[in-house]
Amino acid sequence: MRAVPIEFIKENSILGDTIYSVDGVLLAKEGIKLTARLLDKIKENQIYTLYITDEHSNSNINRLIHPNLINKAMLIIKDIFLAAGNRDVNGILKSKSIYEYMGNLNAVIDDILYELAATKDLPLEYVNIKSVENYLYMSSLNCGILSSLIAMEMDYNYEMTKNIFLAGVFHDIGMALLPSEIFQKKGDLTVDEKMMIINHPKIGIDYLKDKHFLNAYIKQATLQHHEKLDGSGYPLRTTGEDISIISQIVGIADVYDAMTSDRPYSRATTPNEAIEYLLGGSGRLFDSKVVSIFTKKINPYPPGSLVKLNTGDIAVVDEVIKGLPLRPRLRIIKGTKGNYTYTPLDLTKEYKTSIDSLVYHID
Repeated sequence: MRAVPIEFIKENSILGDTIYSVDGVLLAKEGIKLTARLLDKIKENQIYTLYITDEHSNSNINRLIHPNLINKAMLIIKDIFLAAGNRDVNGILKSKSIYEYMGNLNAVIDDILYELAATKDLPLEYVNIKSVENYLYMSSLNCGILSSLIAMEMDYNYEMTKNIFLAGVFHDIGMALLPSEIFQKKGDLTVDEKMMIINHPKIGIDYLKDKHFLNAYIKQATLQHHEKLDGSGYPLRTTGEDISIISQIVGIADVYDAMTSDRPYSRATTPNEAIEYLLGGSGRLFDSKVVSIFTKKINPYPPGSLVKLNTGDIAVVDEVIKGLPLRPRLRIIKGTKGNYTYTPLDLTKEYKTSIDSLVYHID
């Protein structure tokens, strides 16, 4: 199974992972054939990346959390964000209480952390597929999940790990308070709109400051998640140790999730590109310890991925060696559809051969 942008998916490909509509309703179950009509319906739900299985990639990818639980959590977060960003008929912000949703949110986070505790030693290689329309809610959930994975690797206790999860969930609450046409805008933003985006951490912290059921860790990460060590971040250009480690964790998780997700105004980059960006900013933009811990957790070329080698050959990843995610065992693919041949290649032994990039189809 491998993740493929929808424009590269051919009719009658086999769906590798269950997907849900923008309303959280089952849209298509894994194993179904992707007809032209179904692909159109998926595009209507603004889902632009899918997992598929084919003759090259029929292996499983580690799912750290069951898709039904992910969908349940996303819908709760959506309710919270819609209540916070509620507007009257004239478009004036009239936030509703979010306290009533906190019991359900805490319960579903407990369920997710229970599943993560059982799978925390597995590499991170599965990307939660998002509808662009639900990007804000699913991204907030993903940020909570990724942040809590980092927390587990850093040996935080359960209570603190849950706080960090909640910090990931609420870090972008300020975006929910903006008019939806701004954060879902596909074209260029005006100067005023850009300023609103830049100030969304301030908007978020102003909203959360009287929410006594959310602690200081959550509020600080909401304000600081876009700050960078060298002072190039926003909104306050905070530097160095004045940025809390919790804010750094959430900020790094947010960058990775944003880069590897389809968004209203851009398409996803590959996990290896996101890793390279984080490593490039390590010690300058981002805390080097957190970057090291997080990037070692990620498997950029999961089993089933198609990759282009520096030799020009196309290969399928068969097995990723622990601690050596860039040197997997592969099979080089030759021939044409219905008549493919495969030649094993172990990159832990073939030092002159390396992976250049992910690819999504074979010409």
